[in-house]
Amino acid sequence: MKTKLFDFDVTSRLMPDTPLPLRGKSRDDGRLVVLDRAADHIAHTHFPAILDYLHAGDLLVFNDSYVMPNALIFRAGQQQFPIIVHGSEPGGVYVIHVQSASCLPPGGLLTWVLNPALSAQLLSQQADGLWRARVSSAELLLGALEQYGSRQEETDNDGICTAPELWQRTPEHFRSVRAKTPGSLDIPSAGLHFSLDLLDRIRRKGVEIADITLHVGVSETFAVRHISADQVENHKVKAEYYNVGPEAAAQIGRAWREKRRIIAVGTTVMRTLESLEFDPRHGAVRAQSGWTDLYIYPGFNFRFVGALLTNLHQPRSSHIVLTSAFAGTDLTLRSYNEILNIGSYEFDMYGDSMLIV
Repeated sequence: MKTKLFDFDVTSRLMPDTPLPLRGKSRDDGRLVVLDRAADHIAHTHFPAILDYLHAGDLLVFNDSYVMPNALIFRAGQQQFPIIVHGSEPGGVYVIHVQSASCLPPGGLLTWVLNPALSAQLLSQQADGLWRARVSSAELLLGALEQYGSRQEETDNDGICTAPELWQRTPEHFRSVRAKTPGSLDIPSAGLHFSLDLLDRIRRKGVEIADITLHVGVSETFAVRHISADQVENHKVKAEYYNVGPEAAAQIGRAWREKRRIIAVGTTVMRTLESLEFDPRHGAVRAQSGWTDLYIYPGFNFRFVGALLTNLHQPRSSHIVLTSAFAGTDLTLRSYNEILNIGSYEFDMYGDSMLIV
């Protein structure tokens, strides 16, 4: 499939750089586009109307990972280097940005200024300028980020750059109300739209809620999510760590066996659910964790997910291709054409939502 199919013009799109609560609104004040695949219909409404599309017995699955501080100061010799951690790979390797790193060679060793037991050895520099680095201890790194780190945002090719002081003052606004597991280095954003009040109304309607974990990181860098290949199929995404505990595994398996609808809140949940190992003869899903580099594009056979809530995505991105795989390419592109023609819709992580049923 030609990638240029997804190269629509978004020059007039709105790109907020802060969550709704920091703009004087509630979490669920955004707009919602609903794609009904069976009816081949597109509806435009507001987020609280999601209640009208949820039914008793549905299983609504959230990503409970929350975004962490991502920046620390390291040292090489007498020189200090601010680093931004973008994500991790299997084997204790992290992808980092090292400020003023032109003087550092592959193999160079950086140590944290507050504890030299935490070190990062530079392995190789990627085409986007980020370094792959082997960290002495993932546990030490995450603890240092959580306790001493700051949050730094680099303006990406989409122009989004949240002011660090806003995150430092009110980190809760950058996290879902379901978030409880530290580990993401970018924001699992689809869950941001749910307020506690809306979730209470959803529960009272008979909807079951489950939590899984996928730590968002490298997949959100522009070089990974943007598809530069001419053919969609030739793109690759990076592996990210996920965990599905015993309770969530039992909920997912039970919903699958009982033919109840499983709704993924975000592409991270979609990728996790569709990566799960399970026994289709008995519908048994076991608790499991691991790394997924699942790349979903048109032609993918969905096993678990019956509906998807996601944000409004950028052209030529792995996210819009995943949306197209689930909703159908024609319906997806027609919906984005309507969104852009109507105007005033907000894109990306702090923007509006799309529900595909």
